[in-house]
Amino acid sequence: MKTALKAVRQWQRMLPITGAFLVAAFIGLALTACGGGGGTTTSLTALPAAPTSLTVVGTTGQTLSATVTWSPPTSGGEPTSYEVYRSTSAGATFSSDYHVISIPVVAGQTSYTFIDNAGLTAVDTYWVVSAKNAGGETPSAEIMYTPIGPSSGGGSGGDTGFGNNLAAALIFADGYGITGLPLTGTWTSDVAAIDFNTGVRPAAGILPSTVTTLPYFDSADTYSLDGATYYKNGTASTWQGQWANGAGTLQHVTAAWGDNLLSQKFTTNSTIRIEMVLSEALTTPMKAYTMKSLYGTNLDEVFGTDTTTYDSYTALVFAANAHLAIQKVDSTGKVLYTAYDGTLWQGDGPGNFGAEINVGGNFTYGYVWQPKNMILPSGVTADGTWRITFSLDSKSPVETANNTSIDTTTNGVLDSSTQVHVDINVAPK
Repeated sequence: MKTALKAVRQWQRMLPITGAFLVAAFIGLALTACGGGGGTTTSLTALPAAPTSLTVVGTTGQTLSATVTWSPPTSGGEPTSYEVYRSTSAGATFSSDYHVISIPVVAGQTSYTFIDNAGLTAVDTYWVVSAKNAGGETPSAEIMYTPIGPSSGGGSGGDTGFGNNLAAALIFADGYGITGLPLTGTWTSDVAAIDFNTGVRPAAGILPSTVTTLPYFDSADTYSLDGATYYKNGTASTWQGQWANGAGTLQHVTAAWGDNLLSQKFTTNSTIRIEMVLSEALTTPMKAYTMKSLYGTNLDEVFGTDTTTYDSYTALVFAANAHLAIQKVDSTGKVLYTAYDGTLWQGDGPGNFGAEINVGGNFTYGYVWQPKNMILPSGVTADGTWRITFSLDSKSPVETANNTSIDTTTNGVLDSSTQVHVDINVAPK
């Protein structure tokens, strides 16, 4: 009896040890490292191999843009997405800090292309594409490419390549285009009669010579979503929402700051995208294209159209007299420091206030502000309350008198018929 009891107790002591060994072995099989700074996952899914045939080249007909192509991996588990990374630091690209976009896998697709025409500068850039599934992601080797900048430094040349197509209705309040040049024509589908001074796609020489009327939808730039075919913005496909010359009639608009200014938390290390949209109610509708988000998020989001149009009773408005100021203020609103104070056409590219057609096909004023790059005077810090002010000058850089009245704002504060502002808090990093 004692011998039997001793054997039972020895078996009871062995159970926890054996169980712990089995659990440890299971965890060793299940834990798979995840690239891009993503930590680990608990999955038995086999890792995919790295994508193959990765290339990064300049986008045809376009400056400061890169076209990234690759093919699915030839071994390992099946990927569910491809993750694109870009940085300006060699050897550090495969990191969540440099993630650009996630592109879902399409069954049967044998190659992938991503066109990056946002935020690039003419410096060495480093690229990695990884294949990802529930087991983790496997990166390609890093590739370097230097985007080619414009051959001249002018700020009024219009679209230099496959920029974004205007999908919304748009009124040019002062008879001048985004280019800073006076309008000479009217909205038309006849390519030969298009007024390129608008700065709205297409630019001269971009469309294939065989295209004589708009819209032009390129079968190479399609994307399938929910059973429908969409044509991606920022590609060879070209369409144009209806626009009008509003000079001579005072434009009554609603001002709206970009939602991110009010919904996101910022630190002194943030890159802050400032956007302002002016819109006007219409009594006679204008033609606009139906757009939908296809994939990506925020600045990396890709939109497209299914080619359908609709009658829009709202038009966006471009006023040449636009002015932007970014100022640090105290609790009473007293200005302590001015980080930026500028109008349109003072310069082109990063660091300048500009007007553009965004990925969704809408017109917006935009500016990218990086508090960490400021050189501040003694006693002024980058954190605290910053007042961002949009105003309409009495005279624009092209000498147009103001022809726009801001009647209301959907967010921020309406100061007058020519000025609105919004206060944001920038926290220490």
